Amino acid sequence: MVDAIETNACLHEVRAGIDGVLVLLEQQSVRSEACFSALCLLEMVKAKLDALMAAGPLAG
Repeated sequence: MVDAIETNACLHEVRAGIDGVLVLLEQQSVRSEACFSALCLLEMVKAKLDALMAAGPLAG
């Protein structure tokens, strides 16, 4: 069984990584339609991750 504390720590690391990529994509999206598309997609993924993290480990 996966430890809830370890899972939560991993999710926070993933979220921090996504935030870093979003900053880079936002800078490049001004010049690139592909970067803008990737930015939009990753923002949706981050929103879903945030919602899942907010729901907590007992949601399901």
